[in-house]
Amino acid sequence: MSVSPILFEKAFSEGIFRVYDGDPQQLNLCVSKQTHSNIVLNVLTPDLALQEGDGICGQWNELIGPIIAVKTADCLPVLLIGERGAAMVHAGWRGLATGILANRNLQELKPRSAFIGPCIHSCCFEVTAEFKQHFPQSPFVTQADGSLRFDLVAEAQRQLLATYPAIKIEDSGACTYCETKYSSFRRDKTTRRIWNCFLPLAK
Repeated sequence: MSVSPILFEKAFSEGIFRVYDGDPQQLNLCVSKQTHSNIVLNVLTPDLALQEGDGICGQWNELIGPIIAVKTADCLPVLLIGERGAAMVHAGWRGLATGILANRNLQELKPRSAFIGPCIHSCCFEVTAEFKQHFPQSPFVTQADGSLRFDLVAEAQRQLLATYPAIKIEDSGACTYCETKYSSFRRDKTTRRIWNCFLPLAK
């Protein structure tokens, strides 16, 4: 069984955030049926892979062994690390518009840090004037080079700080549209996805 290439990796004291170019073929991988919702599921949810949800979370004692993962192709993969546990979240514009980062299951983890993995950045995310209605409170729809751009990363950071005022946030800086090693739906209309995984370390 071959393992997909690793495209990005960052180590934390609590575990490793890793991006694979496709299914990493890990036996203890936990994924859900992503639908651009604001639903966050617990890692112990029965038949997790068949359940609709765009985030997977767990208390630290529930994350001994499982690898939690979300698939993306421009949307934000957000790793939240908290006092009580951790979560991986698939946060596209629809998820951000409906408040996935403030989901109650995430709040119960008491997040203290967030890491935003490779995703589309404002340099490449063009939107229409009508798009602004989805984010009436956001200052991150701006004019650039004759078109409107939306900064998903900045909006995610705004929402995280509004919900968790003391949280520390870091962005990978990698744009999935600009950097062709990543799958990008906006660039290629691809059905291929990168797999963003959190491999917890024993606590």
